[in-house]
Amino acid sequence: MLLVALVLIADHVNAQKIKLNQANAEIRRGLVPTAEDAGFKSYRIVTKTDTINFYTYQKPGTTPNSVYMELPGTNAQAVYTWHKDTDSTYWFSSLTRFDFSFMPDNFLFVIVAKPGFEFFGDPQKFPTAYWKKTSLHDRVMRADAALRYIQKHVLKKPGRTVVFGYSEGFYVAAKLATVNKSITHLGIGGGGGHIDFYDFVLDNLKAYTAGELVADSVANRSERIISSLKEIMADPESTRMTGGYTVKRWASFAEPPLESLVKLNIPIYQVHGINDESTPVESAYLVPVEFARLRKTNLTFKLYPTDHSLREYRSSGTEVNHWDEMMRDFFKWVMK
Repeated sequence: MLLVALVLIADHVNAQKIKLNQANAEIRRGLVPTAEDAGFKSYRIVTKTDTINFYTYQKPGTTPNSVYMELPGTNAQAVYTWHKDTDSTYWFSSLTRFDFSFMPDNFLFVIVAKPGFEFFGDPQKFPTAYWKKTSLHDRVMRADAALRYIQKHVLKKPGRTVVFGYSEGFYVAAKLATVNKSITHLGIGGGGGHIDFYDFVLDNLKAYTAGELVADSVANRSERIISSLKEIMADPESTRMTGGYTVKRWASFAEPPLESLVKLNIPIYQVHGINDESTPVESAYLVPVEFARLRKTNLTFKLYPTDHSLREYRSSGTEVNHWDEMMRDFFKWVMK
């Protein structure tokens, strides 16, 4: 049965804060640019069964003593992907925003490549390893390996180890913080306390409340969603595609992040858009409600008047992006 669900929206964000002139020149010459061409440093952990690629960036002239790892969403792409604009120039999309103006000078930025990908990639070339390996556990393993490598070989005993996960990265970050005990501050956004399928049913019920669906249709759709989950959990290692992902990916993320978050005693900063079209705001509120019930005081929750990408569409017709504001607030919180 095909999965009846809304797939999380994964934004392709133009990367404008990193110098890409050298990368553009390499592509025009028929070469694949490197992370170093964009001012990053490459690392590679090779095991008997896998290769983990991750990259770091530090502001010129600085000596970092803390770590900031960013865990982006679902995009199946390289850290940077080039797209032909004209015969002689290219434009780039990235997994996340690379605006380091909000990152304190003493932080080393870290990002981990998706399975099979490297720093720069051609959108026409797609590694088979991505669908074979992608899962919650795989993403956690890669991030954990990168952090441990940095703490052993790059920055021994960092002052702070900060992890921020957005969208699918929300779920990865929550699990990672239970695995890697060196994390001192956790940021999460664009995700909910339960699993995707709870969100799908919730969206279905909200459509009924809004008068978009009749009761019988809501019941049938909800039943199909739950039947899809049952099918997925019956064969959780399958790489068969359904609903835009592999069964393996769906099954692995069928682990409520709230179960991980309530185990943590480190400071947690959660953000969400009230009009988020990917994860209902009701799902996000499961986290602060449960923390209040358990009398846990290590959560800061902030709501924005935005969609999943933290964009606000005002009645005047103007659009305001609150991402920069969010990052400023996040780092102020980290540095308190």
